[in-house]
Amino acid sequence: MDEWNVTSTGDYLWTNMIVGEIFPTTMTPSTWSVWQELLSIMSLGDIPSFGNIAGRPYLNYSLVYSFQMKLLRKHERVMNMIKDSIGVPPVGVDIPSFPVFWKTILFQLIPREFRNEMKKNKLKDTAPEYLVRIPGRCLELQHRIGETGREELISLWTDDIKPLWKETHLLQDKMNEDLAGLTRKLKAELTKHIGDDEADTLLTTISGTGELASLGPLAGIVKLRSGELSREEYLQRYGHRGTLENELAEPRPYEDPTWLDRQLEEFKKSPIDVTAMLEKRDVEFDTIRGEIKRLLPTKYAESVEEKMGVIVEANATREWTRSELTRIFDIIRRFFLRAGELSGLGDDVFFLTVDELIAVLSGDTSLTAKIPTRRQAYEKYRALPPLPGWIRGHFDPIGWAADPNRRKDIFDANISAHPTAPSIGDVIEGKPGSAGIVEGIVQRIDSPDEGDRLQTGEILVARMTNVGWTPIFPRAGAVVTDIGSSLSHAAIVARELGIPAVVGCGDATIRLKTGDRVQVDGGRGIVEILEKA
Repeated sequence: MDEWNVTSTGDYLWTNMIVGEIFPTTMTPSTWSVWQELLSIMSLGDIPSFGNIAGRPYLNYSLVYSFQMKLLRKHERVMNMIKDSIGVPPVGVDIPSFPVFWKTILFQLIPREFRNEMKKNKLKDTAPEYLVRIPGRCLELQHRIGETGREELISLWTDDIKPLWKETHLLQDKMNEDLAGLTRKLKAELTKHIGDDEADTLLTTISGTGELASLGPLAGIVKLRSGELSREEYLQRYGHRGTLENELAEPRPYEDPTWLDRQLEEFKKSPIDVTAMLEKRDVEFDTIRGEIKRLLPTKYAESVEEKMGVIVEANATREWTRSELTRIFDIIRRFFLRAGELSGLGDDVFFLTVDELIAVLSGDTSLTAKIPTRRQAYEKYRALPPLPGWIRGHFDPIGWAADPNRRKDIFDANISAHPTAPSIGDVIEGKPGSAGIVEGIVQRIDSPDEGDRLQTGEILVARMTNVGWTPIFPRAGAVVTDIGSSLSHAAIVARELGIPAVVGCGDATIRLKTGDRVQVDGGRGIVEILEKA
C-alpha cells in the first residue's frame, strides 16, 4: 500500500467528480483505511467501486456504467440516469465496460443491499432523534478516549466508535440516494410539462427554510457577532468543519486558538448581509413556485409542490447527517492521537492503517517499520499537481506530472498523444448548480486561504469547494467549479444564498484565468467567455 495505484488493476474509467470535494488532497494511510472499509461495500465481485490513485480516491465509473447497462440495457438510458449525479465523461473518452452476471447480482449484491437497506430505512425513520444525540455521544467518547489505556482504547474503537461511524455513514448513504432519486423523478415530471431548460431552472432554485448545516459556519459567524452565540457555542457547533475535515492527520479548526478570530476578522473586511441574501432567495423561490402554478394544471402543480417540499426536507437531513458524520470523524482522529500517545509514535500513527494501529496497541511493533517508507511516498504524492478528473487505463502519476504537454483534465492510456487542453470556443459546459444569470470578472482561486483575493461580485472559479469555502461565498457574484454535481457543496450553498453556480465543468480552471469577463448561466449550466484578460 506504499505505492497506491488502482489503475494497474485493469482497464477501467475512474473519476473524482463526486469525491474530489470530499477529499481535496492526498490522504494518509490512516484516513484511507477508515474510509475504504465503508466505500468497499459498494464493490461488485472482485471489482472495486472506489480506488486509490496516488493518495486520492476515485470512483470506478466503469463499474457504475456496467451495472446500470445490465439493468437498463441502453446507453442513453444509463447516461440519463447518472449524468446529474456523477457526470458524463469528456468528449472522446470511451467507457470500458465488463459483463455483470445475474449470479453476482442475485447472490452477492441483493443480499448485501437488502441487509443494508433494512438498516438504512430504520435509521431514516428516526433520523432527527438519532442525529440530535450524536454531539452528546461524541463528547462522552472524547472524555473516555482521554482516560483509557491500550486495551480499553481497543475496546472503545471496536464496541463504540466504529459502530457509530458505520451506522451514521449508512444514514448518509440513504439520504444521498433519496435526494438523488427524488430530484431525478421531479426533473422527469417537470421536463415532460415545461421542457428541459425550465426544469433545470426550477430544480436549481429549490432552497430550504431554516439553517442548512453546510451554511452553519457562515450563519454562526453572523450570530456570534450579534451576540446570539458565544465563542464556546460556536466552536462546539461548527469547530469540527473545515476544508480538510475528512483527513485524520489534519487538525480541526477548533484546535487552533487563533482560528475563530481570523474568521471574524475576515468577515469584517466584507460584512455581507447574509440574512438579507437568504431572505431574497426565499422570495425568488416563491416567485418560481408561483410561476409553476401558473404554467401547470392544478393537479400537476400540487404534485410538484409536494415533491419540492420532500426534496427540501431530504436535503436538510442529508446535510445535517454529513455534519454529524464529520463530528464522529473528529472522534476517530482523537482515537489515533491517543494511540500515538500510548504507543510513543506521536503523529506517525497516521501512517498506519486502523487495523495495524490496533495490532500495535496489542503489542506488535513490527508494523511500525513501514512508517518511513509510507511517509516518503505520502510526501511524494502530495507534491503532485491536481490529478485529472477522469483517468482511463494504467496511469503513472509521476510520469504524467513530469510531462509539460500533459492534459490536465483527462488521461486516457489508449490515446497516444495528449495535447494541452483543447480550445473549444468561448462556451464552457457544466451542470446546472444554482439558477441565475450574471456577468462578472473571474477570480481563479486554489484554496479558501486565498479568499481575501475575491472581491464582491467577482466570479469565483475553483477546482472544487467544500464547507471550508463557505465563508467566502457571499462575496461571489457566481461560482464555477471543475468538480461536483447538482448535489455538491458549491451547488447547494449557492442555491441557499441565491448565487448562480455552474458545477462539474471539468476544465473551467484550465480555460479561465483571473481577469477574464464571463457570463454565468446557472440554470442551464453554461459559462460564456465574453472577454479574455
